[in-house]
Amino acid sequence: MLRNYMLSALRNILRNKLYTVLNIVGLSIGLATFIFILLYVRDELTYDKHHENHERIYRIESDFAIAGSHDQFAIVPIPFGPAFKIEFPEVESYTRFMDVGEVLFRYDEKEYYEKGFYICDSTVFDIFTHEFILGNPENALTDPNTIVLTESISRKYFGNKNPMGEVLVSGQGTNYKVTAVIKDVRVNSHLKFDALLSVATLAERMGADDFNSLEPGRFWNIGVYTYILLNKNTSLHSILDRFPAFYEKYMKSVGDQFNASFDLITTPLADTHFSTGLGAELPTANMAYIYIFSAIALFILLIAAINYMNMATARSAKRVREVGIRKVVGAYRSQLVRQFISESVLLTIIALIIALIVVFLLLNDFNLLSGKELALDIFSQPYIFLSILIVTVLVGVISGSYPAFYLSSYRPIEVLKGRVSGSGKKAGLLRKILVVFQFFIAIVMIIATMTVSDQLDFLRNRDLGFNKDNLITMELQDSTFRSKAPSLKEELLLNPNIEGVTVSSGVPGRITWIQVVLVEKEEGMSEQTMIIAMADHEFADVMGFDIIQGRNFDREMGTDLEEAVLMNKAGVKALGWTDDPIGKKIHWGFEMDRTGGRMLKVIGIVRDFNFKSLHNEIEPIIILLSEQPMFLMSVRIKDDKVSETLEFLEEKWNEFGAGRPFSYSFLSERLDSMYKAEDTIARIFRITALLTILVALLGLLGLSSFVAEQRFKEIGIRKVLGASLESVVRLLLKEFVVLILISFVIAIPIAWWRLDIWLDSTFVYHGPLNWMIFIIAGLLALVIGLLTMSFFVVKAASSNPVDAIGYE
Repeated sequence: MLRNYMLSALRNILRNKLYTVLNIVGLSIGLATFIFILLYVRDELTYDKHHENHERIYRIESDFAIAGSHDQFAIVPIPFGPAFKIEFPEVESYTRFMDVGEVLFRYDEKEYYEKGFYICDSTVFDIFTHEFILGNPENALTDPNTIVLTESISRKYFGNKNPMGEVLVSGQGTNYKVTAVIKDVRVNSHLKFDALLSVATLAERMGADDFNSLEPGRFWNIGVYTYILLNKNTSLHSILDRFPAFYEKYMKSVGDQFNASFDLITTPLADTHFSTGLGAELPTANMAYIYIFSAIALFILLIAAINYMNMATARSAKRVREVGIRKVVGAYRSQLVRQFISESVLLTIIALIIALIVVFLLLNDFNLLSGKELALDIFSQPYIFLSILIVTVLVGVISGSYPAFYLSSYRPIEVLKGRVSGSGKKAGLLRKILVVFQFFIAIVMIIATMTVSDQLDFLRNRDLGFNKDNLITMELQDSTFRSKAPSLKEELLLNPNIEGVTVSSGVPGRITWIQVVLVEKEEGMSEQTMIIAMADHEFADVMGFDIIQGRNFDREMGTDLEEAVLMNKAGVKALGWTDDPIGKKIHWGFEMDRTGGRMLKVIGIVRDFNFKSLHNEIEPIIILLSEQPMFLMSVRIKDDKVSETLEFLEEKWNEFGAGRPFSYSFLSERLDSMYKAEDTIARIFRITALLTILVALLGLLGLSSFVAEQRFKEIGIRKVLGASLESVVRLLLKEFVVLILISFVIAIPIAWWRLDIWLDSTFVYHGPLNWMIFIIAGLLALVIGLLTMSFFVVKAASSNPVDAIGYE
């Protein structure tokens, strides 16, 4: 019986070549898109789940409350790990990661700047699962001055040579012995590293007793990512319940002096990839995008299924006689239903084969687009292929269900007497509803794509409160070279292509230093957390900050170096300085008893500038003058002199004895990288929007062919009676135009509502929704739809009326 179903289905598929091709192409696009998005979403949702004990691993995080304001961070104080191991029996082990920043490493003649090196506890391999190529996880990081390399870094420095026992030398002259090589960290890991340095190195340098100190003052300086592994059959809640006692023992005495408190935040390892709102956070993802992509995959599959249903019901007039004859010779309705559904399933299986070929051919391109390393291996991932197969069959069943039940419902006597046309009012109404739904989805996708692109333009072109263009930054890592910065600065300023040079502890995009300061209030000096940037006199000018009140730093003012401070407008607002803020006092760098440090006076207010991404609200910041060596030098270059000036900079870099390769970065590129996720989303949206429109238009092409064929005789009669070509075309297109307009009217409020939520939840600062985008999307859908339908409609309207009248 199944063989007969398949043979009959195959004959029918081959008999209607146009509709078969349109359906297969639409279903193939839908299934290929579904597979790509399935791989993407699965990769996102399985972050860090490759670690054997991921369900027992938690990252501990910080929530500081000072003077009523909360600051939350992904990093915690250094002593938290060992203190947790002592105080909470539930903790089986802990490990800490400390980012060493961009550091130079050298082996023989090879030297590279590295950004993915972390200082780490030797217990890291007790907690996280990493595959060892060389070395022993039990002692790889137990000794000072040891390093574990990933496979790619090992190959980078040593080629195919066995690196065990070899020594890498850091830019500071520290020797690190290679004790192990592990497989590269998997891409779907939230904390990616290229090498691990033993924490024993840092402890030896600082003094083991000092580094491991559990003194209360050590618990208020944060700096490490800390992970704990819980014992089996224990609960994190017991730790959270007893944390107040931990705070009382280790932190309260100091916290009370600052009018501060601390609360513990914990995140399961598998959830850290979607963590949001924490300072010093590692790169994360937005869960909203997972929902969006999943919805896109569902919608594009639905549109492909709708195409099949539309064309099948539209073509039902061709098959009603077949249904009648089958029933007369004894076929049951259930057999007919199975027959039509088997046709649909066969069609989707053929589409699946084509979709899989497309996926294999384009997977590398998709990986470049999405920044992933996805793979589709049917043998090693049978559950993925099984999921794809189940979805395919389900699409086939859904696609064929309505036509199957609709066609099998005809009574044979009515069919054989010619009383059934196969295109009744119910079928026609359903087709209209489905066309409206298709174009509703297509219009929403067009609006969403244009809105995302519009927002990216807003992010890149927004006035950030400073001039990011033609500004490069260079890291002065070596302490000796750093001390030469003033002389290097003077030398650089002799070049007419250089407009300004400044040295600072941070630049926009790299200002993260937070401290507690005392600020002047009516009731006296009060605690306040502030973001701190230390810089020289030229910092504000080179960055292009606007001084909106007071004055800038002035080298002629001898007191500025010890007393002057600049503050942004957000800081004035946060402190409630409604009267003139100029001259207000800020006590910085004091001891626990509030002695020492510097008593500063506000000399100028800077217009708010975005020193973080536009995902974040502008926070209070103060800029202090310092003549201490600082590690960032920023150089502003004239617009048309960048390449030749870079050569000059490299020459001076070497002349002043940097002792390491010339390295720089453009500030604009660093700021743009903050929106990498949105850029990826925009590219994927553009492609999926095009595919959605394409699949919808394939269905429209088939329907317009059916309409032209169904009304072929009517067209001939109208032309004989004097109707013009334009009037006939207008008559045939009118119905579809109305359906697209209905889709547009439905799409506007829903798209506006969802996109407004997305903008508000993702960005603190964003542009308004542009109503022109909605109009353009509607017109675009209408024009594309009309052009698609016109092919068959104009062809039918242009035919010889004699052929139409003699059609039957």
